[in-house]
Amino acid sequence: MKRIASILVLGVFAVMLIGAQPMTEQAVSEPTVIKLAVMAGPTGFSSVGLTRNEGNIAADVQVDVQVYPSPNEVIARLANGELDAACLPTNVAANLANKKVPIKLAAVVGNGMLYVLSNDPAIKGASDLLGKTLYVPGAGSTPDQMSRLLLKQAGLQVDKDVMLNYSVGAPAQLAQMVIAGKVSLAILPEPFVSMVLAKNPAVRTVVDVQQLYRQLANVETYPMSVLVVRESFARNQSRALALLLKAYEDSVAWVNADPGAAGKAIEAASIMNAAMATPAIPSCNLVFVPSQQAKTEVQAYFSFLAAFNPEAIGGKVPSVDLYL
Repeated sequence: MKRIASILVLGVFAVMLIGAQPMTEQAVSEPTVIKLAVMAGPTGFSSVGLTRNEGNIAADVQVDVQVYPSPNEVIARLANGELDAACLPTNVAANLANKKVPIKLAAVVGNGMLYVLSNDPAIKGASDLLGKTLYVPGAGSTPDQMSRLLLKQAGLQVDKDVMLNYSVGAPAQLAQMVIAGKVSLAILPEPFVSMVLAKNPAVRTVVDVQQLYRQLANVETYPMSVLVVRESFARNQSRALALLLKAYEDSVAWVNADPGAAGKAIEAASIMNAAMATPAIPSCNLVFVPSQQAKTEVQAYFSFLAAFNPEAIGGKVPSVDLYL
């Protein structure tokens, strides 16, 4: 009888172990990984708080921040579903929406930070650009769009009154040429503006593009970069999305509050070196404005671009269905 009882106890114990196995496997299941793309440069600055704690924003949710050199690589990966979210120039988000890429605009993460710089003491404003050559980093870029807007507002015609030179496409390279005195007139974003002004005291800010935009559009500023998410991610991963948005908001606050630590994180993420990023962060207008709160300013910016150059946003102003 004792032998039979022992066998029965062992059998019950084995069944309990087998029954407990799925629970053990579930307890060590892989976390949800959110794939977020950012670009090298100021568009990616606001994201680096997400890289702290190895990207873990909850016990079971992790953000994988991937850095790319240009929007084109991000666009391709968003379109084929490799990414869950991305930080992009605002007009690029409009282009994607107009191409029916299934995305939602979740938040504005960066406002305007463009300035026209010159070492020519005769240039004091946009009206003084007559007969000049303005260097612009990239045809079709946000600096290009805003250059054309400010020239039109000043009553100047591109390629007639003012020549736009796109021969130096990278902002970093153009900044170095301004510092060296090889370019006397250029439009640049932060952090390159701060770098130029610190290294060449002969260079001045001659046009604040944000101030000009306020006068033109009658809104406080223009949204230069946004956070977008794929519709399928927003629909199927609502908890992960909520955690991402809260973590991103915290990231922006941390970057703005501690530029020194943020600069080191920016360099570690291969977004930009800390020596350039840290001093420029206070001037980069990094924000976190949820899309429903930012909708008026974003739509105003889209309308402004559409009236001037519809192709800049993919042909038309996106519908309000774009906003998360």
